[in-house]
Amino acid sequence: MRQVTILDFPLKVGVRARQHRESLLREFAIIALGGGDKADVPKRLLEIARLHDERYSGLNPEADDAVDVAIEQGEEFIDFVLGVPEQIKQDTIDLAPVLIEVDEYCRSGALLTLSPPDDVRAFWIWFLSEFVRQLSGEPPRAWRDFALPA
Repeated sequence: MRQVTILDFPLKVGVRARQHRESLLREFAIIALGGGDKADVPKRLLEIARLHDERYSGLNPEADDAVDVAIEQGEEFIDFVLGVPEQIKQDTIDLAPVLIEVDEYCRSGALLTLSPPDDVRAFWIWFLSEFVRQLSGEPPRAWRDFALPA
């Protein structure tokens, strides 16, 4: 196991990002059941989400608990360390093109779930990139120090 340090995790944005993910997965599950030519992207995202949940859910219950407590206490940000397998780096790299497709799918207007707002999109880019960056030997980058390239 390797360690990834998450600095300045933005709790409110993180909650909204989780809610958006859950809404999107619910809607994609319905589309995937219907099949047809519009079901390719939903099916791929659902499969990747299932694999990620199987591999990484529950690995860091202490961090999950700390986030829950910080939310209950009205905190804005929290730092925590995650223990992750090396494989998460490649899984995250492989996930990026699918997430871009999903975003384009949401922007097409064919869904009830809208494309995420800019801060949620930036959150996902920051959060996921921290796994790739840190497992490549780079130091942690805090959320408040993160800016999308122009």
